[in-house]
Amino acid sequence: MTDSTEKLHILITGATSGIGKQLAKDYLLANHHVYAVGRDDEALAELQALGAETIDLDLMDREKVIEAFEKIVNVDLAICGAGMCEYLDMPNFDSSVFMKVMSVNMGTLSHAIEGVLPKLIASKGRLVGIGSASAYVPFARAEAYGSSKAAIHYLMKTLQISLAPHDVSVSLVVPGFVETPMTKQNDFPMPFIQTPAQASQAIRDGIKSGHDVIEFPKKLTMPLKALGTLPDLVWQQVSEKLNKK
Repeated sequence: MTDSTEKLHILITGATSGIGKQLAKDYLLANHHVYAVGRDDEALAELQALGAETIDLDLMDREKVIEAFEKIVNVDLAICGAGMCEYLDMPNFDSSVFMKVMSVNMGTLSHAIEGVLPKLIASKGRLVGIGSASAYVPFARAEAYGSSKAAIHYLMKTLQISLAPHDVSVSLVVPGFVETPMTKQNDFPMPFIQTPAQASQAIRDGIKSGHDVIEFPKKLTMPLKALGTLPDLVWQQVSEKLNKK
């Protein structure tokens, strides 16, 4: 990717809510060219007023994604932030909810990657995918969301290897809890919760530094990673205690 002081062409999916919207605003304030992809008309209008080139697009429609992204001339940085979360309550395993979460979180990402990758190869740019600290340790009720994020972790880390010969850098973002419309549904403690501004700063700093993995806040992600390496019985007990709160 070009020098960080230069004006970049940045594509952001999920740009009309949460972390994606904050990233779009912050990059616009830094005078970069932002392609903001989302479905919320009001948020798109707000970003357009700030200077973004907005794209109203259903990322689950593969053909429309490819068609829309083909019209973009140049992309130096693509941040794939679209996604959703729904929880499962046992003993009722709702496969329709499970598949909905898996389909949306993996579908929007994979379609975006297919559409934008030719641009990133041409610019020798960077691809960024949003995972989650929930992928480090299994938690009850997060069977669908955690599984989708674990799949994203695997995908992005694999792409780091397979896209290196094509001079495309790949970053995996691993956030803890962030104050977004998605986390408003959570009825459990969210330790070390970050604001969208804090999340945006951490992600932008990590991208600027060329980090392959961008984790934040460390005081949450590091213990979870360590916990994930312990014997199954240990993290199962911890997860059970958290789920009871």
